[in-house]
Amino acid sequence: MTMLQRRFPICLFLCVLAAGLAGCHGAETDDRAEAEKIVEQALAPREVQLVLPEVRSEKPGVQLVGEIRAFDTVTISSEVAGKVDKVLAEVGDRVAAGAPLAEVDRETFKIYLEQAEANVEAANADLQLAAKELERKKDLRSDETISQAAFDQATAAYDLGKARAASAKAALGLAKRNYDRSVVRAPDAGAVTRRHVVAGQWAEVGVGLFELAVGNKVKVAARVPAAWAPKLAGLETFSFSVGVGNASHTAKVYSVEPVVEEASRSFEIVGTAVNDGSMKPGMFANVTLESPTAEQSVWLPASAVATSDLPQVLTIEDGAVAFQKVQTGRRGDGMIEVVEGLAPDQPVIAEVSGLSRGIPVQVVD
Repeated sequence: MTMLQRRFPICLFLCVLAAGLAGCHGAETDDRAEAEKIVEQALAPREVQLVLPEVRSEKPGVQLVGEIRAFDTVTISSEVAGKVDKVLAEVGDRVAAGAPLAEVDRETFKIYLEQAEANVEAANADLQLAAKELERKKDLRSDETISQAAFDQATAAYDLGKARAASAKAALGLAKRNYDRSVVRAPDAGAVTRRHVVAGQWAEVGVGLFELAVGNKVKVAARVPAAWAPKLAGLETFSFSVGVGNASHTAKVYSVEPVVEEASRSFEIVGTAVNDGSMKPGMFANVTLESPTAEQSVWLPASAVATSDLPQVLTIEDGAVAFQKVQTGRRGDGMIEVVEGLAPDQPVIAEVSGLSRGIPVQVVD
């Protein structure tokens, strides 16, 4: 299409306008000259300025809503069966490793311990007596005062005494262990998140009494759109905040889901962070993921992009305005990102307002 063809609709309009003006004022020469002057001014090229895109090198990022999770959760149960005497911890309590959480039938297990201690003393006394008797029988046997059968009987009594003493000692160890186990303790430092026990109820071995979020770390999890998978390759850390206006924290990448969930077309990323006391499992987190690799982005002033219909920029072809479709992205500080359709070194008209396709233009500084 030639420049004349592009300008033909404008020329036609102006000619009609000039004829109308001449008709309104008659055929006077002055009116005709005025009409021709109007046409000449209208057909004069419009002065425009060009602008080059601003090329930025930046790391793409995405804002996501995630959640805080406990780093590890353990269910704590009693190792002995019995009635719960005391509950020593409540939900929300932070406890140290080994801290007592509940007591289970302590008095009964104390009695078992005392009984085992008494049995050990009795077995040791019997063993000492059997040892002395064996010594006497050795002397008598050396003089052949007693028979071999009597000596063998004394030896057997001593061996039996040793076995009973060992058995009593083992029973004492078990009684001590059960007495210690009658206090339910935290296996590690952490916070109590659930309590399933009250004083007076019966505790069975292996039945959960408490749930404990162990350690001083939390997990930060968020679901990431599948399109971001290539951009996040090699990501080691990400930032997040909890609540509105709170400080930003850094999480170290813990795991990345190896598959994309079909329903949501997303995958989960999980990081770990030290809990400064402001984070509780179940809270929402504002997660920011930033690509480790910088990419170039192209930006134009908002005045250089026509967005009334499809996004377009205005260029110059054969001295007239031409439209070029583009795809836009982010906006900010009076600038618009051009994602597709514009080369980084391609100049465009700086101000699109009042311009239309085919209007003759002249570039000025």
